[in-house]
Amino acid sequence: MTAVDAGYGEIARAMAGALHAGAGAGWTAATLQLRHTGGAVTCRAWSDVHEHLTVDFVPIAMSLGGKPPSALEVRLTADGGYTFTARPDVAAVSPGMLVFDAGFRYPGHPRPGLPRPAGTEPTTAPTDPAVLAEVTGLASEFAGLYTAIKGTPPPWPAGRTEAEVAAAEARIGVRLPEDLRALYLVADGDPAESGLLGPYSHHGLDQLVADYLEGEPGSYGWEDGLHDDGVVFEPAPFGRMKRLSRNDWWVTFGGDRAMNYLAVDLDPATDGRPGQVFEYGRDIYGPLRLVSGSITDMLTEAVSAVRAGKYEDPGGTYLSPETGLRGGDERSYHEIVSKAAEVDLAEAVAGVVAPELVQLLYVNDAADVNLAVFEPLGSLRQLSINRARSVTPSIAGLPELESLQIEAGQVDLAALAGHPALWDLELTRVGSPVEVAVLATLPRLLRLNLEGSAVRDWGEVCALPGLKVLRVDAQQIPELLACGKPLPPLAALFVSGQTTLRQMSELRTAFGHGDADGEVVEISGTLT
Repeated sequence: MTAVDAGYGEIARAMAGALHAGAGAGWTAATLQLRHTGGAVTCRAWSDVHEHLTVDFVPIAMSLGGKPPSALEVRLTADGGYTFTARPDVAAVSPGMLVFDAGFRYPGHPRPGLPRPAGTEPTTAPTDPAVLAEVTGLASEFAGLYTAIKGTPPPWPAGRTEAEVAAAEARIGVRLPEDLRALYLVADGDPAESGLLGPYSHHGLDQLVADYLEGEPGSYGWEDGLHDDGVVFEPAPFGRMKRLSRNDWWVTFGGDRAMNYLAVDLDPATDGRPGQVFEYGRDIYGPLRLVSGSITDMLTEAVSAVRAGKYEDPGGTYLSPETGLRGGDERSYHEIVSKAAEVDLAEAVAGVVAPELVQLLYVNDAADVNLAVFEPLGSLRQLSINRARSVTPSIAGLPELESLQIEAGQVDLAALAGHPALWDLELTRVGSPVEVAVLATLPRLLRLNLEGSAVRDWGEVCALPGLKVLRVDAQQIPELLACGKPLPPLAALFVSGQTTLRQMSELRTAFGHGDADGEVVEISGTLT
């Protein structure tokens, strides 16, 4: 449905006026695009003489508060004439984004509804008496040590009752680990950061419930969007945590109060322990970080440190036991090889410390490289080759590889045939025509990026059986539409470069989504 105004008249005129004010001199046509998500507004503007324009769009953004999420565009001519369009069915323009299936998830990114682990059903049974005695004893000893150091007891809120803990568990639908239950019976959080859990502190029970129920149940949610990179890396040591972006059975209960958070894992991998503790947040990029085998272990480590006089007293309510809970100099999950054309890659790989732990590798500015040289990195899950002369992607010896990103003048795609794990492939700025047919032999291929590459037959792209996300550039769109083959049933299409809202609307129709999901607004006018 197309509306003439629908309350956008003043917004259209304001966008045209702001664009005219920021366009400078000497232009004949200019474009301003806004993306209104409902929570934020982003801007892109250009003219026929300037690739980027600075436009004061803040007052316009403020006026969009009551409007539905939309892509908005004004096209302006030097004589003051403008056309305005707002479309709720186009996610973004310049770069363009069309989402046809918002519920699609990449591998390792499960939606809510994961199977319930045994023993996690909420019950009214009291906390295990042995665990309660141990946790209470550790907390009591810590409190005595703290009092002797500070001259006052730790300012912990009073503990909760068994009934209150059970009620909280009923709300979130999961029974907490016995030692976490016991901790809440001792103290309902540690807002003063006394040091009871070393560098961390637990939140109040009500906050635990609120955090669990916010958004999707559970914890984390790393790069779950269709626009995200999406490869999930495994925490070390391998085999203890499931390699997932989120889990219904991860429960956030505390953190360092600096945007890093602690969670208990009730759904561990084969070698893990129910109730093990991991960290995620601002300073944890890539794999999650395993902190401890249990909350009881954390308490034991903090108490042992203070008992041995290994602590710092920074004043106030803070006490800092010298624990290993923050981790040390663990081996990073990734490696970078710079100026690769000047490096013997086989020697570089042979010199990697703990190669079995490397999951991500960047190789920059290579000459001619055969990817078989990286086979000693058997846990590699993502490999990025940037600005190479030519690449032979022999990856049969990299069985865990899920994502391969190649930017090169020439690529021998025949070497990719049949790889069992690869679901993400980027072939960007490849100079020689790309033969796409071999990609049909990749059983898990879900995402393909061909930006800036010459593609011999776009019909072969449309024929890829499992393709769900495609990335192209604005110059490739006419070739894709003209290939004469049915377009694939994508979950999302991304288009880099400058695109117009009209082009993105035409693409949406071409992919079988002709009717707008919501009201389309079109307005024409003139600035006077």
